[in-house]
Parts: sequence; C-alpha cells; structure tokens
Amino acid sequence: MSGGFNFQVTDGLNFAPRQIFSITARTLVISLEKNNGIGVFPGMRRAISPEVLKSVTNDQSDMNNRTITFQVSSPPKHGQIIKLGLENTTTEVTSFTQSMVDEGMIWYEHKDTEALVWSTQDSFSFTISSPPAILENQKFFITISYEIEDPNRPTRLIANTGAFVLEGGKLHIDKSKLDASNLLIRLPESQRAAYEVWFQVTTLPKHGVIIVGDRNITKEKPNFSQYIVNKFGITYAHNGAESPTDNFTFATWLNLKSKSALKPDNDVVEEMFNITVIPVNDQPPELKTKQPMLKLLQGKMVAFGPENLNVEDLDNPPEDIVYTVISAPNNGFLAKLGNLKESIQFFTQADINKGDLWFVQDGSPRSGVFYFSVTDGKHKPLYKLFNLDVIPVSITLVNKTNLVLVQGQTFTTITTSNLAATTDGTSTVISFEIVQPPRFGSILSNDTPIASFDQKEIESGRVTYHMTNFNSSQDSLELVVFTSESNLTGQILNITVKPLVNVTVGLKIPTGLKYTLKIGDLNATELANLTSSDPEYYVVDAPACGKLVRRKMSGKDLYEDIDKFTHGDIEARQILLDVDANVTDQEMINDSFAFMLKADNVPPALGYFTYSVVPYDATLLDSSTTVESFTITTTSLLYTTLSHEKRTTSSWLTRNITEAPIRRFANRNRWGNPKEYESTLSLDVVATGPAVKETTIKQPTVGPKAEPSQSNPLSIIIPLVILGVLLLTIIFIVWFLIRKRKAKKAPPHVRSHSYSMVPQVPSPYTERSTTIPTVTVTPLTPPLKPKEYCSASPLFPPRHDHLLTNSAPSFGSDQKIWLQMDPEMIQHCRKTNPTLRNNQYWV
Repeated sequence: MSGGFNFQVTDGLNFAPRQIFSITARTLVISLEKNNGIGVFPGMRRAISPEVLKSVTNDQSDMNNRTITFQVSSPPKHGQIIKLGLENTTTEVTSFTQSMVDEGMIWYEHKDTEALVWSTQDSFSFTISSPPAILENQKFFITISYEIEDPNRPTRLIANTGAFVLEGGKLHIDKSKLDASNLLIRLPESQRAAYEVWFQVTTLPKHGVIIVGDRNITKEKPNFSQYIVNKFGITYAHNGAESPTDNFTFATWLNLKSKSALKPDNDVVEEMFNITVIPVNDQPPELKTKQPMLKLLQGKMVAFGPENLNVEDLDNPPEDIVYTVISAPNNGFLAKLGNLKESIQFFTQADINKGDLWFVQDGSPRSGVFYFSVTDGKHKPLYKLFNLDVIPVSITLVNKTNLVLVQGQTFTTITTSNLAATTDGTSTVISFEIVQPPRFGSILSNDTPIASFDQKEIESGRVTYHMTNFNSSQDSLELVVFTSESNLTGQILNITVKPLVNVTVGLKIPTGLKYTLKIGDLNATELANLTSSDPEYYVVDAPACGKLVRRKMSGKDLYEDIDKFTHGDIEARQILLDVDANVTDQEMINDSFAFMLKADNVPPALGYFTYSVVPYDATLLDSSTTVESFTITTTSLLYTTLSHEKRTTSSWLTRNITEAPIRRFANRNRWGNPKEYESTLSLDVVATGPAVKETTIKQPTVGPKAEPSQSNPLSIIIPLVILGVLLLTIIFIVWFLIRKRKAKKAPPHVRSHSYSMVPQVPSPYTERSTTIPTVTVTPLTPPLKPKEYCSASPLFPPRHDHLLTNSAPSFGSDQKIWLQMDPEMIQHCRKTNPTLRNNQYWV
C-alpha cells in the first residue's frame, strides 16, 4: 500500500543530497449504489437499466477507464439474463459489465409460462468486481405478475392483439386475438374448474357490429364468455365507412359457472380491442384547396405547403397521390428541395406536406400559372390550374425627417435618422439620385459635389449639405431611391434653419396683464455674439389672445403695436406681450406667436414662442419695481379702478397706479398690524419713463384651454372695497395721532411690548421717546432724494406709539412704523440696513 524510490540530482559535476519520493496507494472500494429490482409481465422481457442496477468505485479520477464486472453466481429460475445485440439478436449471458447496463444491452426475459400463477418472484445472485476490489453475495429481484404495466405490452391479458379488417369486410376474433384465461391463475388450482371468464362490451364499435353466434352484441345484451371465443369465436363486421380505425372496449372478470354472468364492482380488468381498417380504393381523390395559388416576392424561391395545394384520398396515403405538370410555369420552374436547380414534372402530395416542393422564380415582375393533373392511380385524373402571384420588389423609406441647420452653421451631415431606406429584394445596394438639387446650397461627399450617393455613404457620414445662399430659412431637394430591382420616385428631403435662440418653456401668463419679455424668455445673445449684430425678430404669426407692443418713451399713448423688434429691445425690456383672453377658473389657453429671426451673415430662421394664458389672480404676482417717485391719492386709486376696465389713462396717473402694487390687509390686531395681505388690483406689467417693473408670475395649476371672455366684475368691486379700507385707515391714523397729542401732558412712562409679529431692529434705548410726532399724509409730487433721508408715506397704521426714521425732520427717533418706501430710496437704505426685504421694510 505504500512505496517509493530514492533519487539524487546532479548537474554533472555537483550532487545534491539524496531524496526519497514516497508513493501511498488508497484502497479501492466498490459499492452497489442502486439495486431496485424490476417488474416483468409474464412471457415478456424487461431491460435492466442503470436506474435499477448501478455499481461504482471510489476511484473517481479513473472511472471512465475502470471496468466493473457483474458475475452471475446463481441464475434466475423462471427466466434468463440476455444481451441484446444487433438486429435485436439475443444471447444468454452469465456475466456483464456496468457499461453494458448503462447502454441498455442487458435484459431479463421471462420463460416459464407453463406453470404460471398470477404473480411470482424471481431473482439471481451475483458478485461485482473491479480488480483488485470485489463485492460478493448480492441478489437482484424480479417480480413477474399480470398486474405489471409494461409499456411494450398494452394488455394484462394473455392475448389482446387487435386485428386488421378490410373496408366493408368481416373479422374473425378467436383465442389467439382475445384470451383472458390468465385471470383463472388468481385462484387456487382446486377452484379454477368452478369458474369461467366472461366479457362485457362496455363501448360498441362506431363503424361496425360484433356478432356472437346468430345475434349482434347490443347495450341490452353485451356479454359473451371466453368459452365462446375459444370454441366458436366472435365476428366483427365493418360497415364500409372511410374510417381508418375502429375499436370497442370491454370488461372481463371471473364468474361462477353456477351463477348468471353479472359484472362485479371489483376484480375487473377493462381494456380496448383495436381494429385497423384496410381501405378499399373506391373513392376518387378530392381537391381540398379552393383556389390553388402561391404568392411570392419577385426573384425569390418559396416552398409549397398544404395550404397552397392539397388533395385528400381516404383510400390512399399522400405518397400515392401523384401530380403531373402538363404546362410548365412561364416565370420560373418547380424543383425538389434536394436539387433546386433542376426542373421537375412529377411530385406527390407527400412532397407538398413535407415542404420538399419549391417554386424558383426567374426574377421577372410578371405573375404566371402552371397546369397540372392529379390521380391516385385508379380513378380518372383531376385537372386544375395553379396561379403563381408575383409581388414586385419594393423600396421603403424607414426614415425621412427634416435636415436641420442651426443658424450660424453653413453645413450639416445627412444621417440615417434623416434618410434611410430598406428593400425586400435581393439587392443589397440602395442608391439615391438627386433629381432636383437644393436651391440655396449643394450636396457634397468628401467635399466634392455629387449628384447621387448610396446608403453606405450615409451610414459612414460622408454625405453633407452646404448652404451657400443665406436668403431663405428653408431648402429642399428631390430624390429617386432605387436598386437593381426597383425604384421609388418623388421623394422630397426638406432642409430647415433652426433659430439660434433660447425660448422659455412652460410659461404661464395671467390674462389682463402686459407681460414684459425678458432675456430669460427669448434669448438670442449667442446669435448676437456670433454675428456681432443686433438680431431682429419679425412677427409672422401674431398671438391669438393678445398682441405684441412696444413701450414708448414719450407721447400720449404709452404703447404701440409692433410686428418687429430686436434683441436689444428685449434686453432693454421694451417689448411686452399684452394678454387678453376669457379664461375661467381651472382653465388654460395655449397661445403662441411665430417669428422670423434674422441677423447679419446667417440665414433667417422661423421660431415659435409658446405660452399658456391662465385666469387672473392677484396672488400670482410678485413685483419688484424701480421708479422715480411713489404717490398714493384717493383720486389715483379711483382712477385705477376705472382704468382697469377702459385701459385708457393719463401717463401721470398710470405711472402712479401701475408702478405701485396696492395691497389690502386682513386680520389686523388692535394696533393695526397686518398679518396677511394680498394684491387686489390687476396690474399691467409696464414701465414709463425711467421706471422699470419686473414681474414674476407664480404659476398655478390650471385646467385645459378655455375660450376668452371680455371682462371680470371683480376687477371693479375689489378696488372699490380696497379704496374704502384705505380711507378708513387714513382716518384711523389721524385719530390716533390726535389722541397721542392730547396725551402729551401725561407723565412719561415705560411699557414693554412684544414684537412677535414682525422682525425687530435692535435699539440702544431702554425707554421710548416722549416726543410724539405729527404725521401728515400728503401726495409727494416731486421725487424724493435718496441721499437726503430714508422715509416714505405710511401705508399702514403705526405698529407702536411713534414713528421711526433715521433722519426725517417730521418724525421722532427710536420709533417703528410699517411703511411703503420709494424703490430708489430702498436701494439707498438697503446699503445702510441689510434687514430690508421686498417692498415692505422695518426701518
């Protein structure tokens, strides 16, 4: 089990110390992995497969080269072990190998059919060896029984062979074809003489009758005995139907001879007796295809199928139905699959069913026919015409989209997304020929003007369009697409110039506003820098719900209608979109205007400015306004209400109204503190003179497009309500100041206040000034100087007892007031006080 050898390594001059190479052998172990036994039907044979008998060794590394041998030490008593050879020859063996078992060569065959019982047991003993390993005293068991279901034998009876009958003839069924006497083996031999085997036909045959003696088997009298079959036999008579098969089912059981035949509930064997009908050629072939025809593409080869040509004959198989070509097709020929270059004249229905018959088209676009006859060899031939419908080769454009040239570019590449075609023909080269060249440019390949090109040149990116004339925003060329088999004419490839401008997306404008277009909305800065010019917009399609206007610097009218403006006008915020549409709540109208954008040394380009018109809502506006002065008067407030409807006003009043976002307040506390306020007037987004107004529109969620309406009654009612509230506020302020003036004689005192509602400005004083200011609300006609002081007229009542300003002579110090400030003063005051925010400030 172990060994080795000594060795020494040398280079011819020097020697290494001697070494020992050890070798250890493992014990070879053989084991029986599977020994399950088999079941065999009496008189049958059954394979001994590796699923029931398998032996292995622990030598996994050399399993393929190791032979495992089974040596039979005690053979079976009721049968023999055989080896299946070529052409199903058998040889009895006493030894075999595992590889023979794996290949299905070893079988057990039952031989002892004379001394049969219903079920018995057999076995053989064996030893297993694979030198030097051996495994002794093993036994393999075989069960022999009529209860065994053998896939090679559909019956459990001694005989149930079925039979053949000629169409319309009779069949004699005797003991050799139907024998259930093996059921007696279930009984002890002493009891067998008292019983006999009976049959009952449970399902009658469909195309014939069973005759026993001088009567027919019926549902009322379905029984007969094995004795009748053994002595006289029974007869099956076929009724001449064109059915290839027939059958009947029966039940068989053991019945006491002293009792009448009655089928019991158990111990019954039920099987089927199959009958094969040999047809008689008494029917001519029948053409089942109503319109024999074949559709194929020009130049193709197509196989015939039963759906193209089908003849049926119940008396003959498809191999016996023969076709003869009387007149050959004029646009090709018929051929067999094995040799598609040779024309044939004869074929069978079996050739069609198997797909072996082909038609080879000659490539011409014309259709054709061939004339044929078909027969079964006995009846008169059937003559018919077969149509060959040829579909011409076609070319299909899978892609044909506009070629886009961006302003500032002089050329662009034609890609497969712009132009691509496919064909169902055999030609692989698809070519494009220019019939009408472009008017304002040319087509080049590798910088060389061309009149034609192919699909592969497009795929490689070598075909380009170069614009040489910058007078048009679009161009086109006409093409013919063709192959060696077909062509497609009248194909137009359009070329359009895309404006080099950034247009805002998803803009929503409330109706009734003049919206100032800004660079963020329509930006041609890149085009202006590229061309060193001021790009011009020419309106080619005005908006449906409004118009484009320009802000005038002087004159009676503040705005003028326009159909042209420049990039500089957008930068100067001089262009406005006057939106006027009738939209209700939760509705929206999509609108747009089209423009032609032009600049120096580039082609013009057509563009679109799209937006949505939504219902007016004052809360959507968030305005930051820069103006020269700020004045609130009751007259201007009243005029605001009227001007919203009439849209006519003087420049002075319009500036005072539109430049000041009027707000109302609600939920005031007793000190007049505003908790919530909202815009109540419809403000046009405009600017006059040096005044500029930037409007941010909060976009609400609105519904689908609605039709425009003319007016909104709330635009009159809400300003009037606000006017009344403002008048009451002014009266309250005057009353409050008079009360303070009367309380001036009272001794000064200090009260603590909570400034929870608004931000607080840190103050170095711990007490309030005893000086009570006098407040007079008057219009400020001349603009205030930002450098003189930071003050404005109060819009809301004082939050506390006094008004605070840094240097206003009319106000005291160390007081606070909620006020609306002039925007220019805001910019000045913001530098000195970083807490200022929006249009309302704590100063």
